[in-house]
Amino acid sequence: MSTPQRTWWLNATVFFTGAGLMTVELVASRLIARFLGSSLYTWTGVLGVILAGMSLGNYLGGRMADSAPHLPRRIATMLFGCAAACLAILWLNALAGSSVVLMSLSWPVRILLHMCWAFLLPATVLGTISPMVAKLAIERATHTGRAIGTLYAWNAVGSIVGTFLTGFYLTAWLGSVRIVVSMALLLALMGLAYALYARRSGSGKSTVVGAAAATLLVAMLFLIAVLPLPVLADLALNLHLRDAPIEPDAIYYTESQYQILTVTAEDANPAHRAFYQDKLRHSEIDLAHPETLQYPYHRLYEGYVNNARGRNATPVRLLCLGGGGYAYPQHLFVARPGSDIVAVEIDPAVTHAAQDAFGLAPDAPITIHHMDARNYIADAVRQNTKAPGSVPPFDFIICDSISDYTVPYHLTTREFMQDVKSLLAPDGLFIMNTVDIYTSGRFMNAVNQTLREVFDHVAAISTITDFDQRDTTVWAAGAQPIHPERVPANLRHPELFQGVVLDDRHFDDLRARNGACILTDDWAPVENLLAPIVKMDRGGLIAAALQAGIRAAEKDDYPRAIQHFQRALEIAPAHEGALTNLGHAQELAKDASGALDTYWRLVSRYPENANARNRAAMLLARAGHVGPALEQWGESLKINPAQPEVLNNLGALAMQSGQRDQAIAYWRRALEFAPDAPILLQNLAAAEADR
Repeated sequence: MSTPQRTWWLNATVFFTGAGLMTVELVASRLIARFLGSSLYTWTGVLGVILAGMSLGNYLGGRMADSAPHLPRRIATMLFGCAAACLAILWLNALAGSSVVLMSLSWPVRILLHMCWAFLLPATVLGTISPMVAKLAIERATHTGRAIGTLYAWNAVGSIVGTFLTGFYLTAWLGSVRIVVSMALLLALMGLAYALYARRSGSGKSTVVGAAAATLLVAMLFLIAVLPLPVLADLALNLHLRDAPIEPDAIYYTESQYQILTVTAEDANPAHRAFYQDKLRHSEIDLAHPETLQYPYHRLYEGYVNNARGRNATPVRLLCLGGGGYAYPQHLFVARPGSDIVAVEIDPAVTHAAQDAFGLAPDAPITIHHMDARNYIADAVRQNTKAPGSVPPFDFIICDSISDYTVPYHLTTREFMQDVKSLLAPDGLFIMNTVDIYTSGRFMNAVNQTLREVFDHVAAISTITDFDQRDTTVWAAGAQPIHPERVPANLRHPELFQGVVLDDRHFDDLRARNGACILTDDWAPVENLLAPIVKMDRGGLIAAALQAGIRAAEKDDYPRAIQHFQRALEIAPAHEGALTNLGHAQELAKDASGALDTYWRLVSRYPENANARNRAAMLLARAGHVGPALEQWGESLKINPAQPEVLNNLGALAMQSGQRDQAIAYWRRALEFAPDAPILLQNLAAAEADR
C-alpha cells in the first residue's frame, strides 16, 4: 500500500481538528457576547486564550506522543476528551457569565478570566492531537519532510474551512450552541474510529466498548439539542444544550450571522418592548404609542428634527443608517405622515425581529436596504455623479450604527462624512450618536474634530448629567447654525430631558486633554480610543449585578437578589432599573417598609415613573394609608391615563368608603382601555346591581 493510502486518515484527522479549533474560536466570540458584548477586549481575550490553549496542547501532545506505547488508542482517548471539553464549553460559559466573583472584577480582568475558564480547556485538548498524529505519520512515511508538510497543510486547510463554514453559514443556520454540540459529536465519531483502528491493530480491544458507549452518550446529547420535540425542550435548556436568552422576559430570540437578537416584553405592560443586540439594550418602544419615544437619544433625534423643521407634521426625507429596532423610523412616519424614510441595516435578522416582535409592520412606509451603510452611501454618491439628482437630497441622515463598544470605524471617518455631506439638502443635518465617558473623552474628541473638518456647524448633547458615567452623546452637523440650546424645548416631552448641551468649553477641554485627532480611512483607531472607558465603565458591572439579581429572584432567593440589586446601586446610586428591581424584590421578601423607601427614591429621581407610584400606592393602601395612596395613583394617571389596573384599584377603594357612584365612574373609565377585562365587568355589574 502506498504512503498516501496509509496516511490519508491522518490528514483527515488534523483537517477536522484544525477546523474544530477555529470553530471554537469563532463560537467563543459569540457565546461570550451575550454576557460581555463585543469589543477590542473580548476579541483580544478570545485570540489570546485560544492561542495559549493551542500552544499548551501542542506541548502536552508532544510529550504524550513520546510516552504513549499505543498512539492510536491514546489519540482515541484524547478525541473523546476533545468532545467532552467542547460540551463543557456550554456549562462553563454559563457559570462564568453568572459568576458573582467575576462580576466583582474590573471589566478587562473579568473578560480574560471568563475566557480562560470556559475556553482554555477545549483549546488545549484540541491542540494535543496534531503532535500525536504527526508522530504516527513519521512512523509510516518514507519521506518524513513531505509527511509533516502535508499534515501542516491539511491542518491549515481545515482551519480555513472551519473559519469560512462557521462564519458564513453554520452560525446563522445552527446557532452557536448547536455548532458546539455538533462538533462534539464529530470528535466522538473520530474517537470511535481510532478506537476501532487500535483494536484491529491489536492494541485497543478493551477500549472499543467504552468508546462506543461514550459515542452513544454524545449522540444522545446531540439529539436532545437538535430534535424539535417539546418533551426535550426543558431538558435541553437545563443542560444548556439549546440557546436561551438571559433576559427573563424574552418573547423573541435568535442568533444571526452578526449578533444575538432578543426582544423582551414587560409582564405588567406587554406592549412595552425592549430590543437587545447581544447584551446591549438598543431601543425600546410602546406598541400602543409608537409616536412616543422611550429612549433618551431617540428623543434627541426628535428634538434636532423639530428644531430644524418645527414641531409640526410636515413630512421630511430621512436616511437612517442602522435599523436597530426601527423605533425612530416608526415614530417618524406616525409623527410626520408622508415622510420619505430610507433605512439601511446590514443584518436582515434585525428587520425580521422588528417585524415579528417590535411592532414594525411588513408594509410600513420605510424603504429598507440590507447592506453596509458605507456601501449604500458610496453607491448613492456614484449615482449622483453619473446622473445628478438621481438620489434626491436628504433632510436628515442619522447614523445609528454603534452597538455598545463595537464601532464601525468606516462610519466615523472624514471621507465618509464628506460623502454624507454631499447627500444632504443645503439646510440638512447629519445626526449620529457615540458612546464614551466624558472624563476620558478620547473618542468624543476625535468625532468632534472630524465633524468640524467637514461641516460648518457642529452641536452635541449628552443624555445624562454625570460625566463620570458611560454616556450616549448625540451629535448634529450641517451647513446652517443648529442652536442646540433650543433642542430640549423642541422635544415632545421637554420635562423628560435629563442631559447636558455641550458647548465650546467642553470641546476645548476635550481637545486640551486628548490633543488633535482627525479620523480618516487610513487612520481610525476607534477601539483604541474607546479602550480606556472599557476599564472605567460601570455599565458592565451594573448589568452583571442586575442579571445576577434577576436570576436569584427567579429562584425565589430574594435576600440574594436584594444583595445584587444593592450592589448595582453602590456602583450607580440612581440607576432606575436597579431601584425598580430592588423594590420588587423587597416586596416579595415581605419587606414593605424597605420597598416603600425604594419606591420613594425612584419617584424623587424619576417623577415620570408611573410604575413606582403605583407600587408605592398599593403598599400604602395595604397599610391603611388611603389618602397618600390616592394621591400617588392620581399622579400616576396624570402621567398615563390609560391604566385600567389603577382605575380598578381606585374603584375598589371608592366602594370600600361607600362612594358607589365614584367607583362606577372609575370602572367605566377603565373599561374604555380594557373593554373585555372580566374583573372590571364583574365589579361594575355588582356595583350597579346594588344601587
